[in-house]
Order: sequence, then C-alpha cells, then structure tokens
Amino acid sequence: MNSEHSTLECNRVYWEYDKGSWWRPTDFTWSKQMSDGVRVTVPEYSRRSSSFKKDLSRLVFNFHRQHKGDYVITMSGGVDSEVTAQAFYDLGVPFRVLILSLFDGINKGDIIWAVKWCKDHDVDYKIVKLSLNQFMNETIQQAIECGQFVRSPSQMALTELFNHISPEEIIIFSGHNPDFHPTIGIGWQEDSPNMVKYAINVRKRFFTFTSLEPIFCWYAAHYDSKKAGNKDSRFIHEAYPTIKRRPKLTGWEFSHPYLSKIYEKIDSLNSHIAYEPFITWDKFK
Repeated sequence: MNSEHSTLECNRVYWEYDKGSWWRPTDFTWSKQMSDGVRVTVPEYSRRSSSFKKDLSRLVFNFHRQHKGDYVITMSGGVDSEVTAQAFYDLGVPFRVLILSLFDGINKGDIIWAVKWCKDHDVDYKIVKLSLNQFMNETIQQAIECGQFVRSPSQMALTELFNHISPEEIIIFSGHNPDFHPTIGIGWQEDSPNMVKYAINVRKRFFTFTSLEPIFCWYAAHYDSKKAGNKDSRFIHEAYPTIKRRPKLTGWEFSHPYLSKIYEKIDSLNSHIAYEPFITWDKFK
C-alpha cells in the first residue's frame, strides 16, 4: 500500500491540463473525447491491502502525524462519511462535524443518520443550513468562479461548508470516488477534483481520503452499476460492522421541484462549456 506522506498533503493536486496547470485554461479545447486535454499526473492506482479497515486506519494515522491541527469532517448521513468519522474516532483523533441541510431540509432523511452518529459518540456537530435562495443567488456563481464547477449542483452546494471553517482548520470530505465513465473507464468527473481548486482559491485547507490509492481501489473493486453511487457498500459494513445498513441516498431525492431552475442558472453561467471533462490516466484513453 502506498502510504508515503507526499500523498497526504492538503489541497493535493493530482491532475493537469495541456497547459501544465491545475486550472482549466480559458482556451481549453472541447473535443468529442471527454478525456482529451487533461490527465492524471500521479502513477496509476493499483494497490490495496487485504483489509479496508487497515488501509483507512493507516491513512488516518499518517495524516494525523503529518497534519497536527483541528479537523472538520463533513458528514452527509451516508456510510462513506460515517466510516471516515469512525476511523478518526477509533484512533482517538479529535474532530468536529459539519452537516449540510439543503433547502429547508429536503435531505433530512439522510442527515438524521449523521446527527445520530455524532450524538452517540459525543462528537461536536453543527448543521449548516443552505437555503434555495442563497444557493441560487450566491453559491452557484462562486462555485463556478472559484472552482470551475461544471454540472453538479450537489458538489456546488458542498462549497458552502468552507464558509464555516477557519483558515487553520482542515476540512475533510468523503466522496463516492472513483467515477466510472461508460466508454472511457475509471477516473474522476471534473467536478470531483474541482473541490480542490475551490479550496485553493478561497484559501482553506481541504482533504479527501477517497482520492488516495488504497481507498480509491477499494471502491473501484466493488463497482456495481445497479447500486446507487455505482458501488456495493458491503465491504465497508464488513470492516466496520457497527455502521448501520440503510438505503443509499444522495440527499437530492426531493430536489426535483427545483432542478430545472438550478440547471437553468448553471447553464447561464457555463454556456461556453460543452461537457464535464473526465480525468483519467493516459492508459485509459
């Protein structure tokens, strides 16, 4: 397993565009091949141990050894963020939690799981409320200007959490990486690493374990196109049996009344963008 400290830096950039920058250039060529013009710059991920819990625990331990400080874990109510919080908790690493509540609580069915976990483990938490009005009139534009977000309203909404940490704190996300493209293969939809761009530009410290080699490989090995998030989460529950099984949700199941206006707003700001680039290794191109 790759546990070198160089992979554990905050605001880690692991891709580049043809101009050699992590920022998509203004003259980016929107070709028919969605992976053209951008590539992963770290060696191809292939390694994981025989134990998901060992891999995640080792990463958390090494991360804490390298980055002594105040941690803020974002929890959605899903098992991905809960297993990250559990790994920190089991190692005795202190942290606080931020939970995003969307549009008068349309995702309350999800976030009750995060609240329950925090209460059961006596971990300090804060529910951040993002109104539809704020999202439409402030969040979307700032996400695009500071992070070059393309199509994902859920990723754009998460940028609100950066407003609730200090520059000294490290905010830790736990996404659904990797992404799977039906013709290209494995990698990242651009809106996933765009969170790193956003953190750099708003001068906050950001980290995600799911973009690291062993964890990425665990998710890739349990790909299942028939399940939400394209993964079978049984490997997480087997490694951490105290995490309750529940239906996989996105938090956006009840957003349908708002989506047409949301995408209309996004399209008005991203009218020059042909698609969301897909970032992968040259091998898969």
